[in-house]
Amino acid sequence: MNRSGERGIVRGCCAGLILLIVLAAGAAFLADRALAAPSLGAPPAGPSHGANEVAIAVSLGTDLATQLLTSEHGVVVLSERDLTVLAIANNPHPDEYRDVAIRVRNGRVVASAQMSAGPFSPTVVADITLALQTGPAGPTLAATVPEVDVGLLPVPGFLDAGLAAQIDSALSLERLFSVDPRLSALRSDIECVAVVPGGVAVGIHRPGAPTVASSCR
Repeated sequence: MNRSGERGIVRGCCAGLILLIVLAAGAAFLADRALAAPSLGAPPAGPSHGANEVAIAVSLGTDLATQLLTSEHGVVVLSERDLTVLAIANNPHPDEYRDVAIRVRNGRVVASAQMSAGPFSPTVVADITLALQTGPAGPTLAATVPEVDVGLLPVPGFLDAGLAAQIDSALSLERLFSVDPRLSALRSDIECVAVVPGGVAVGIHRPGAPTVASSCR
């Protein structure tokens, strides 16, 4: 074999080795970011309206009914602790997503959970926005998930769609308003939903009263 051929083989081997090193370094970096613990701050806080979904619904239904006796508008606030109870109760895959917690940070709802990924348990963090949507069936409280991170690593949109749908299902307040008859009766009179310090406010107006979208603020 001539020297030029030998040099070509050497260059090819070196290039392949360098590529492997680069790929390994990149994989190590991504793994380190994915397994890193995000800074979530203090545990979910705030007043507790019950230890389960039914208890929370009964408490909020009683509170709203009392408010609407003396006012055309009533507002209740689901604390971080309440939202965590609801998320755990509606977790579609409790074996896959553990230690679910809901916090409010900088005007955002932030959901976190430990995810099973082989021998690892990275923390999944999702930013959630809540909105009141109006349709033929009346107002609907909808949760959307614009961003999902695994550890400190953002998950591409085409990969987080399924996870976002699961979080949407877990945190949707629709089921809460179907648990207690008093809340069910008021569902069509929801006038606002807003993320407020320490929780999520839901506003209701008395049947026949005008809607005031700003009553949650």
